[in-house]
Amino acid sequence: MNATAVAAPAAATVARQGGIELSVVVPFFNPGPVVRRTVEQLVACLTEAGVAFEVIAVSDGSTDGSAALLAGMANVTVLDNPVNQGKGAALHQGFAAANGAWIGFIDADGDIDPQHLVDYLLIAREGNHAVVYADKRHAGSVSGASRARKVISVSYSTLVTTMFGLAVRDTQTGCKIIRRDVLAEVLPRLRERRFAFDLELFVATKAAGITDVKGAPVRLETRVAGSTVTTKSIIRTVRDTFTIYGRRRANHYATYALAA
Repeated sequence: MNATAVAAPAAATVARQGGIELSVVVPFFNPGPVVRRTVEQLVACLTEAGVAFEVIAVSDGSTDGSAALLAGMANVTVLDNPVNQGKGAALHQGFAAANGAWIGFIDADGDIDPQHLVDYLLIAREGNHAVVYADKRHAGSVSGASRARKVISVSYSTLVTTMFGLAVRDTQTGCKIIRRDVLAEVLPRLRERRFAFDLELFVATKAAGITDVKGAPVRLETRVAGSTVTTKSIIRTVRDTFTIYGRRRANHYATYALAA
């Protein structure tokens, strides 16, 4: 299926939509065969946990045939876009198609075990948290990332803390679960189409007065697929970070707030 529209899901309370408790969006760009393994593992662990789920896999203009590898998988919808627009754009599109009471996303590159989404859903259920996010700085986390990647991550986290004062230690690790009503509230204000989407999500959430965000342990393996984080993407993310800062100063995010 080819689809390019980007829209927010309609506002909803935390009730299953069409019997689905968890929708998982998997954005990907030229990951190769690992995308099939990631989605198979995701489907298997959610099925074993007895979760009513759907997977929405969004190819962000992949040219390596990876979208075709997901054809025919049960409970998996594939959105195959002809043009690369960025991770954030793919997430926007997947969110628009999601039906779950909780909506999550995970990187397709093989460095995060999909079992984490089951663990995060249990945490979200128990506390009815607005957001549960992978926090690689959590005491229980383990990272197999390279030294250079760790330095980049710490440097960016320090920049974000200095600029935004978020009570979030790790905005960028690609595994999160969001309560449906929270996502419906903040998504219309999100503009980022690439890697800064994750940061903007937390900035908009804080501006809306939503503070119940929960960091959870994550185990990061060495990536199976090649990383899409290049020098160019790092520079662009930093630039986009300052754009988000400008929007916040202009009160772009402050007009949306959940009712108490």
